[in-house]
Amino acid sequence: MDTKALCLAALSLGDASGYEIKKRFEEVFSRFLDVSPSGIYAALKQLDQDGLVSSVHVPQEGRPNKTTYALLPAGREVLVESLKASDGRHRIRSELVTLLMFADLLPPEKIRAVFANRVAELEKVRRELGATGCALDADRCPGSPGHRFLAGLGTAMVEAELAYLRDNLPSFLSELGSGHNRETRIAEPIG
Repeated sequence: MDTKALCLAALSLGDASGYEIKKRFEEVFSRFLDVSPSGIYAALKQLDQDGLVSSVHVPQEGRPNKTTYALLPAGREVLVESLKASDGRHRIRSELVTLLMFADLLPPEKIRAVFANRVAELEKVRRELGATGCALDADRCPGSPGHRFLAGLGTAMVEAELAYLRDNLPSFLSELGSGHNRETRIAEPIG
């Protein structure tokens, strides 16, 4: 999705200023999309000119005035068409995956630190999902059926990754520390 479509998606969650949309990008969409908030204001201006969103200038005491945007029916149609055009591919872009692929080139303490950070990150996501009630009770989960389904899927993924790490990390670290690393394999003659 391009920045304009993401702005429309953010506004489908409710009226917002450019700053609030930027926060939605950072807090919601960045979990599963590569999002660059740099073009938000230009995209909003273009969407307003195209009649896809409306804007209202809101005076604020002691602060600069802000502009709040609302999704118009034409904007919702463009968002729906953008979603329909997506093939829904699922890509993983992860520094963690890259580090794991080449873990045998790194000292074990680096891998332990990476995993400690990952477990802390997963625990934080677990707490956030638990705080919404979505992880425990779908009836208490706010939002659309898609939001509730995604919260459940996210919870299942977090729990599965934590279980996998708990069950497999000790043997992985042991194997890395056993000396059967890439440096040894590279030094061995081929054939």
